[in-house]
Amino acid sequence: MSLSLDRSVRRSLSALASAYFAMGASALAVIGSIRAIADGLGIGTGAVAHLVAIYAIVFAVTAPLLQVIASRLPQRTLLLAGLAASAAGSLASALATGYAPLFAARILVAVGGAAIAPVASALGAAQVPREQQGSALVRVFSGMTVASIVSTPAAQWISSQFGWRFLFCAIGLLNLAVAAAVALWVKDGRRGQALSLRSMMAELRRPGIAPAIAVIFAYMAGMFASFTMIVPILQNHFGIAPRWTSSALLVFGLAGMGGNVLARRLATRFDADRLIAFALAVLIAMFAAMDLLPGRPIAALAALLVWACSHDVFMPSQQRRMAEIAPHARSLALALNSSALYVGMSAGSYAAGVLATRLGTGELPLVSAAVLALALLALWMSRRSLVDAVPTAHVELREVAQHHDIHDARKVALGELRD
Repeated sequence: MSLSLDRSVRRSLSALASAYFAMGASALAVIGSIRAIADGLGIGTGAVAHLVAIYAIVFAVTAPLLQVIASRLPQRTLLLAGLAASAAGSLASALATGYAPLFAARILVAVGGAAIAPVASALGAAQVPREQQGSALVRVFSGMTVASIVSTPAAQWISSQFGWRFLFCAIGLLNLAVAAAVALWVKDGRRGQALSLRSMMAELRRPGIAPAIAVIFAYMAGMFASFTMIVPILQNHFGIAPRWTSSALLVFGLAGMGGNVLARRLATRFDADRLIAFALAVLIAMFAAMDLLPGRPIAALAALLVWACSHDVFMPSQQRRMAEIAPHARSLALALNSSALYVGMSAGSYAAGVLATRLGTGELPLVSAAVLALALLALWMSRRSLVDAVPTAHVELREVAQHHDIHDARKVALGELRD
């Protein structure tokens, strides 16, 4: 089955990418409309910022728990429920009469997002043979890539022109439209495996799983140690004038779209382990160079281009790897991956705020490089654990696992043991 020829698969993956886009738009809407919400409700922007934090916290806690509570539901049903919850939360946000109702509505949006992200990825991987899963996951995750580029500036413009209530109403309708597309085009009705909290903990103890989750945590913490303060870094360290900062970030976003195309091509040629290691190595070098590069705008633009493209290679490769090392519990593994992503994002943002006051924003890229080195170490530990899981009697298979494909080696080992 070819992704380029099979129309039903293309439609299904497009619907799943749209689900990711709706989730991203729902999550990022507050950031773009923070001033409009604060003025409309007569509260401080700090209180509105807490709406972003509560989304991240609720998402991180809920994503794996939903895979336990709703494990017997068809995954398509869970995805539709997540889109419905996100739509309801967004519409409730538009009708909120005060801060407390808005806070509660954002919790509902986060619960919806926690159902959307891991299930959309799991369904995307299930649509195609294993050799095409990397490309499929890149295609599905492109919805989040586009959302991260357009959602914040679009939310800022819509809320300033039509009001923040109109914005959230539009996002609610977007979620409903995407739900209709999923219902129409995603035909996969497979059920998730029955799970419990005990089985979730058992999954974390499986070879390679815990350090693989640590990879995404350290990655997001490293990213947001600098990205949280990207505006002052660009202005203070690289001398970009405030009026040009938004243009520099637009370059970052456009590079991300180009990086998505690059990632899709690389995914068909290289395994996930190699792509993750490559992206991390490039980013470590890039962040280290940011501290050494001359403080000129052209240097900042070069760094942003490398940053965006490497990020687009890393994210779908990490999801692909989680799906490959836990094929028996793919949705749970991706949910744990999503949780670690948001926890890492929160940790990196908090660290950026603390360290910026002590070290200055100019030193944050070095902090990012150091934390990303820990992500690379976690990847090595995960891979080492998987290699060691291959039966020791099959020395030749362990050699294959070390240098080629761990998962194929394990399958062959199990087959030989049966014989």
